[in-house]
Amino acid sequence: MDNPRNMILAIVLSALVLFGWSAISDIYFPQPKPVATAPAASTNAAQSPSGTTSAPMPTVPGAASAPVVVQPRTVEAALAGGNRIRIQTPKLEGSINLTGARIDDLVLPTYRQKIDKDAPPVRLLAPAGTKQSYYAGFGWSGDGVNVPNAQTLWAADSQQLTIGKPVTLSWDNGAGQIFRIRIAVDSRYMFSVEQSVQNGGTGPVAVRAFGYVNRVPLAHSSGSMFAPTHDVDSWTMHIGPIGVFNDVVDYETDYETVDEAGAAGKRVTTTGGWLGFGETYWLTALIPPAGQAVDAAFRTGGGTYQAEFAKPPVIVQPGKVVTTSLKLFSGAKEVDTLNDYQA
Repeated sequence: MDNPRNMILAIVLSALVLFGWSAISDIYFPQPKPVATAPAASTNAAQSPSGTTSAPMPTVPGAASAPVVVQPRTVEAALAGGNRIRIQTPKLEGSINLTGARIDDLVLPTYRQKIDKDAPPVRLLAPAGTKQSYYAGFGWSGDGVNVPNAQTLWAADSQQLTIGKPVTLSWDNGAGQIFRIRIAVDSRYMFSVEQSVQNGGTGPVAVRAFGYVNRVPLAHSSGSMFAPTHDVDSWTMHIGPIGVFNDVVDYETDYETVDEAGAAGKRVTTTGGWLGFGETYWLTALIPPAGQAVDAAFRTGGGTYQAEFAKPPVIVQPGKVVTTSLKLFSGAKEVDTLNDYQA
């Protein structure tokens, strides 16, 4: 009599483990969810008759050209170079690098690396050339026009970015075009970014705005009891490249599949959605405008991985300004926060 009873008990306990853990993990270790999308901007985009972008994916700085760092700098040494705008909110602290217009310094002051009350806050983003290299950037590609690049030094209209006080970065290419990036931040983890091109030249120029997130894999420890050294992709938690494309969550792409995709990377055309990198507790993701078709990709090179998207090309006529928008989420995967962004 005991053997059948023990077998039934074993089956019940196994079912509880399999299905109960899934339910618990959804509550306490949730998968990345789509966060808020910015309203579509009017861009007068040059598109094919089908409505999809007709130009190839532009060369986005980062993964394809990033050198392998043999002796990485410390984060402190990288931040000591100056040319930075401070970020200060209750949930985010750090800085924007004026060289290259990168958000590459971000810590979460309400979260600690360990349970000790004096433990340092969690560092999410860090400058290129460090062991923790992880950053977001924005830019343009163009034909016959001098566009900013990773070495461009931008001018800023303020020394600090905080809630309700955006910062505008600007760069004059000396040929009649002025590029601007306006960055705002909310009370949680969302940056709103507007990219504009003012054409003071005598002829039209064609440009294409893009955004990217670049990182080294396994840049830092999660500190969880399930992954004490670093975050590990598993059947209960997707770690690494993550996105929502055409209203479908992509759980199939990981670091290995990006490696296998080669130099061109894994590419997709999507309307709305988001893409970036997820960890057990943290997420950094780009969110293009809702309702606009964009080219998106994951690719790798130089020891780093990159999530990127490019908007449709635009023609900026003489005397005109064209503005596009996007959002960047970088912070904790708090269920209530993500639900509020989706609302």
